[in-house]
Amino acid sequence: MSRLYFKLILTMAIWGGTFIVGRVLAQAMPPLSIAFWRFVVASVCLLGLLVHSSALALPTRQQLGWAAALGATGVFSYNVFFFSGLSLIPASRAALLVALNPIMVALFSAVLLRQSLGARRWVGVLVSLFGAITLISHGDYLAVLRQGIGHGELLILGCCVSWVAYTLIGRQAMKVLSSLQATFWAALIGCIGLGITAAWRGELVSPVGLSLAQYAGVVFLGALGTAAAFIWYSDGIKAVGAARTVVFTNLVPVFAVLSGIVLLGEKPTLPTLLGGALVVAGVWVTNR
Repeated sequence: MSRLYFKLILTMAIWGGTFIVGRVLAQAMPPLSIAFWRFVVASVCLLGLLVHSSALALPTRQQLGWAAALGATGVFSYNVFFFSGLSLIPASRAALLVALNPIMVALFSAVLLRQSLGARRWVGVLVSLFGAITLISHGDYLAVLRQGIGHGELLILGCCVSWVAYTLIGRQAMKVLSSLQATFWAALIGCIGLGITAAWRGELVSPVGLSLAQYAGVVFLGALGTAAAFIWYSDGIKAVGAARTVVFTNLVPVFAVLSGIVLLGEKPTLPTLLGGALVVAGVWVTNR
């Protein structure tokens, strides 16, 4: 079990890094192109792993249905929201908003799966929501009423909803697919969807003009941020359940904020740090 937890912590460190890499790439390429090339790399890596493990086989109709659902939520919609949001707001701010994922999983589980939250968990939900409002409003709470939520923040919240759907769907998909199979077919299906959409919108660009560092960023997103991390995350869902696995995502904003400060020179404001702390505290209370 300790090995599983180590892989989950490493997954969160990698995902913390994806905010930094994604932020840099979002300044050089359209969001759909970044997402498409990310999953081209990921699909090739995952295919190699499947062939190496002799686990490559065409999915059944049932397996294909679950894989398509995973690809639509955790690959297609998540990445469209993710890279679009990162093009508008700082990486550390986006990461702190993504810390709402465990709270949203708890809420959706209560509504859709009728899992009782209880008084303590509702307190955690409210604390996290207050933290999210602090983040979104920059500490000026009336600004939300006057101006609404910013476009970048809305995109990142859409990213959260997509990941919640992926996590809950993954609970059922892991019953008929291995972690590696589920990740490969979801990545491939999502990649095809991203490529078609990018081409249709005229945003599918060649990576030929990228610098060496930007190439490395795409490989990092595909090989580590997707192929390795998605498999380890799926392993966690299969071994200890969605609720316990998603708690580890509390570490993502910690790694992302630290990386943003060190690598991008970002300077989080007091409302950002306070809001992030409230989000994480609320998540801890909810999932303790």
